[in-house]
Amino acid sequence: MQSVYPHKTTLHIEPSYYDNGVPVFQPTMHEFRDFYNFNKAINKYGMQSGIVKVIPPTQWVSRVQKCYTESNLEQVSIQNPIVQSINTNAPGIYQSQNIERYKKYSIFQWKEMAKTRKPPRRKQRGKSETETHSKDIPFYNINTSQYTDDRCKELETNYWRSLSYSEPMYGADTMGSVFDKSITAWNVAHLPNLLDLMEEKLPGVNQAYLYAGLWKASFAWHLEDQDLYSINYLHFGAPKQWYSIPQSQHEEFYALMVDLFRDEFKQCSEFLRHKTFMVSPAYLEKHGIRVNHTIHREGEFIITYPYGYHAGFNYDYNLAESVNFALDDWFEFGKRTKKCECISDSVGINIKHLWEKYYGTKYEAVKEEDGRDGGLEADSDGSIEVVKVEKIQRKCRKRKQDNVHITNTHESVSTKRPHKQPDIPRECALCPNTLQHTKYSHSALFELLQADTYGTTPERPRRVHKICASMFPHQLKCDFKTNTVHGLDDITKNQKKLRCGVCRQSEMGACFQCSYKKCTRAFHGTCGLVDGVQYDFDSGEAFCKFHRQGPTSAEFKVGMYVQFLFNHGVYFGQLVNLGDGDVEVEVYPSAQDVIEIPTTSIINVV
Repeated sequence: MQSVYPHKTTLHIEPSYYDNGVPVFQPTMHEFRDFYNFNKAINKYGMQSGIVKVIPPTQWVSRVQKCYTESNLEQVSIQNPIVQSINTNAPGIYQSQNIERYKKYSIFQWKEMAKTRKPPRRKQRGKSETETHSKDIPFYNINTSQYTDDRCKELETNYWRSLSYSEPMYGADTMGSVFDKSITAWNVAHLPNLLDLMEEKLPGVNQAYLYAGLWKASFAWHLEDQDLYSINYLHFGAPKQWYSIPQSQHEEFYALMVDLFRDEFKQCSEFLRHKTFMVSPAYLEKHGIRVNHTIHREGEFIITYPYGYHAGFNYDYNLAESVNFALDDWFEFGKRTKKCECISDSVGINIKHLWEKYYGTKYEAVKEEDGRDGGLEADSDGSIEVVKVEKIQRKCRKRKQDNVHITNTHESVSTKRPHKQPDIPRECALCPNTLQHTKYSHSALFELLQADTYGTTPERPRRVHKICASMFPHQLKCDFKTNTVHGLDDITKNQKKLRCGVCRQSEMGACFQCSYKKCTRAFHGTCGLVDGVQYDFDSGEAFCKFHRQGPTSAEFKVGMYVQFLFNHGVYFGQLVNLGDGDVEVEVYPSAQDVIEIPTTSIINVV
C-alpha cells in the first residue's frame, strides 16, 4: 500500500519566505499538483514552526473560484452556530463558554448578519485607503481590500483588549464542502492521505467541515484530535489570524497552561483538547514562549502539524473549509497520542489497521518504560479513540457567578454517554457508570443506597444508584428512609448477562428490559437515560424509545430533569434556564455542556 503514496525524495521545496516565524510556500503548479509528496517535502518545516502557509498557484485559485456559484453556495447550511462568551481569568488569560443557538443560516443570511457584527472602524481614515466599488465584489463576498496588514494589526490589538466585552458567533463544524469534483488537486474534501485507509467516515477527521466566521469568532489553543495534521483553506471573506507554538516549546507551553488552568488539568490531563482555553501571545512571550503568527487570507492554505499548538480568530465574515489528514510520519505520533478522558461519545481510529494496511507488516505498539502501552489505553485490536465534537457549549452565561468547573470544542453534544472514569472504582453494583466526579452525584436520582451484601471489591461495590435499584422492583426492596437496598443477591444470572444497548457491556452489573411485550432491548439504569428510555419509577416499568407510552406533560421549571431531542439523537439533562419558547439544558453526565433547545424538543420529564 506504500506504493499508493510514493514519496519522491527528489522533490525539494523550501519556503519562499518566513512571516513572523511561519514558513510561507508559493509552489509552482508542478510542485503543487501532488498533495502527498508536496507535504512530505515541506514536513520538516512544519514540524518546527507548528503551522505553515501555502499560497496556491493563481491558475488553481481561479478554477476553485468557479465553484462559488449561487446554486453551489445555497447548499451551505450553517446549523446551530455557537455564541462564544469569553471570561477573563486574569489579564491575557481567558476561558471560553460556548452556547449553541438552535438556528440555521444560509451563507447569504450569514453574510447579512455580519453587517451587525462588524469590527470597529479605523482610528484614522486617509485618502490612501484602498477603495473597491461594490460592483467589483462577488455576490458572496465582502470588500476584503480593507484588511491590509496595518488594519489587521490595529484590529488584533483591539481583539485582545476587548475580547471579553462581546459575544462573537461562530458557524463552526458544519458538514460539507464547496469544492466540486472538477478540482482534483488539493480538494479539501478529497485529499490523498493515510486516512483514506480507514473504513469509517468521521466528520472533520476524514470528511470536510466548513467554518463560517464573523468578527472575533475564535478558536482556542489546541492540538488536532489524535495529533493529526490539519489543513484549512479560506475560500473567501476576511482574513483569519493564526498563532502557533514551535514544537521545540510544546512541552513548555503545556506546562504553562497547566499552571494557569490547574483545576481543569486535575480533571483531565488532555484539557487543551477541549478548545476553550485562550492566552494572549503577549502573555506567552512574557513567560518565554515564542509565538509564531500570520494573517491567513482568502485563497490561501494553513496546515497544522502534530505537537504544533495553534489558535486564532476571524477578522470578519468569511468561509473556510478544513479536514484532518495523515502522512506516514504521523504513525509515531499516533502510537503515543492521548485522548480526552472526560468525553465518552467517541469513535475509533484503528491505528493497527492503518499501520498494517499501509506497511503490510505486523503492528507493534509503543511501550513506555513501565511496559504499558504509551498513552493510548488502546483496545486489544489496536484501536484508539477520536473525539469528534460538532458543537460544544460550556456552561450557561446566566451561571457565570456559579463555581462550576468548565472543561471542554469543537463537533452533537460530546458527553452523551455515561462513562467510567479511569482509575476510579465502580461505585454502583448494577451499572458501570461512576458519577462521583459530576454534579449528578448530589441528585436524588443517582443517590447511592447501601446494599446488604458483603465482600466488597472494586469489581463488586456494595452501593447502588437509586435509579438502578428502582428498575428491579421484583428483586430489590428499597428503604429510602435509611437509604438502603435489600435483595441484591436475588438479581438473576440472566439479568446480569444482558447486554446494555447504550454502553454495549454485559456482566457489568445488571440490565433491565423494555416493558413492552416481546421487546428484548436492555439497559443499565443510568445508561437508558441517554437513549430515550421512558421510566415509571412507581411501577418499575420502563419503555425503550421505540415503545414509549407518549410524552409526559408538565410545567417546565429550573432544576427539572428532562430527555430531549437534539441533532437526531436523544439526550438527558437538567434545565438551568427558561426562555420564551426555548430552554437551556445542562447535559448529563458531565454537566459541562449547556445547549439551547426549543421546548418542543423535550420528550419526557424524568
